[in-house]
Amino acid sequence: MPANREQIEQLVAAAPNFRNRWEGFLNGWEGDEVPPWFVGMSELAHYVVESFAKGVTVEFPNLFSTVEAFLQKSDPEIENLITVGLFEDIQNIASHRDFGAAPFRQLLGPRSLVLRDEVDAGMKRVAAWEARNKPRWWQFWRRRRVFDVKQALEQVENPELKKIIEANSRRMS
Repeated sequence: MPANREQIEQLVAAAPNFRNRWEGFLNGWEGDEVPPWFVGMSELAHYVVESFAKGVTVEFPNLFSTVEAFLQKSDPEIENLITVGLFEDIQNIASHRDFGAAPFRQLLGPRSLVLRDEVDAGMKRVAAWEARNKPRWWQFWRRRRVFDVKQALEQVENPELKKIIEANSRRMS
């Protein structure tokens, strides 16, 4: 059974200053039977990273303890939503900031840490695979055009597009 609105609302309630942004998200998907919760979690991830950058972290203990409580209940749908929609996006978005994703690790409970570390390990495996599978110089016909995330973030002016690029790519360093 997919994550339901009540579960999502509990997560949003744990970060009251996110409420207006969340309502904007819901309004953008008005008319859909079920909003795309993964997109909503990406909004929350952006909010978390932006709040950290501003030094506004007062909501973090409540938010991350609520997340941990959900993860302790063994609901695979909400676990997947939190792992991929929230943790992965926090790591990806924060990787484009000077502070990186490391500061968020200390906010996580035991189950959250396991899942966050699985996401991180997976991203590292993907980066290693990609590095191993670059075409050789003589395979010019196989050269792929590689999307340059850093360049795109410098050139893109639309803030919504920047958010999408950040949430879907990670700067590996």
